[in-house]
Amino acid sequence: GGSNVNVQGEGTNTTNLPQGVAKYWQCLDTTGTAEEKDSFNVSGINDNNTGDITTTFTTNFANANYSVTAMGGRSGGTASFFVRYNDNVAAPTTSAVRFQFIDADGSGTDGDRASTAGHGDLA
Repeated sequence: GGSNVNVQGEGTNTTNLPQGVAKYWQCLDTTGTAEEKDSFNVSGINDNNTGDITTTFTTNFANANYSVTAMGGRSGGTASFFVRYNDNVAAPTTSAVRFQFIDADGSGTDGDRASTAGHGDLA
């Protein structure tokens, strides 16, 4: 379903606009009890554990094969950390994704600025 809207991108290339737009995004603070700072198409979050967040969507994806991009940071922090799907606990579904911020030593960590966005087809 939906309409195809093609726009000219770089040079003579065209881009399908609905395919290229983020279908959800969020900016959160996961220190203490996680809270949303701002978001789009997010109905809620659950703070499962240290740096371990489940994000639930307002409008579901058509399937669980959407792409999620994430990054995070913490004030005054010197050690780097990364984000991973927490699919050993709960694989992404059409209605939610679970991810965790991980320190270099492999343990969960919190950050005062964490952002994720998803691209894919909505239901």
